[in-house]
Amino acid sequence: MKNYEPYEIKEVSGLNYSFVTDNHNLYRVVFKFSDRFFEEHCSECRDILEVDVICTDQNCPKDYRVGATIFQIFDKILRKSCNGIMYRCDDSDGRQCKREIQFNRWYEDFNSDDKIDRFAQDFCDEYACDKYYVLVDKGCLNYEEIFESFNYRCKECNNG
Repeated sequence: MKNYEPYEIKEVSGLNYSFVTDNHNLYRVVFKFSDRFFEEHCSECRDILEVDVICTDQNCPKDYRVGATIFQIFDKILRKSCNGIMYRCDDSDGRQCKREIQFNRWYEDFNSDDKIDRFAQDFCDEYACDKYYVLVDKGCLNYEEIFESFNYRCKECNNG
């Protein structure tokens, strides 16, 4: 497999990053603790950050360096904070399957040192079902807690 060099990353704030591709597409990678989501389903999930990956342009062509850059940011957050990272494959525009395939490809291609574990669940509410992934550093002290929180939240969401 070819080794893709990540783009230059700008840390906008502690949990907000951006980068610009060779095609001049601006990406924002924003992490947040979501009270809205976790208060309803799991009050113990405070150690999981939700992430939004946003391409600010309408047309963002396929670019493998984007995945390399995003996973470099994920690795930095996981090493620095020992939080889990939750990525949602949103289906509001009918592109959930594409997002899921892309995320899985990034994980397989750019988790080459195998330090990051991935767990997936489908979560549903009254409006839709979306696929969620949680990434966690295998060496993190609260690895088990993050794993349990994610699974607890899943049971609460699907059975509640």
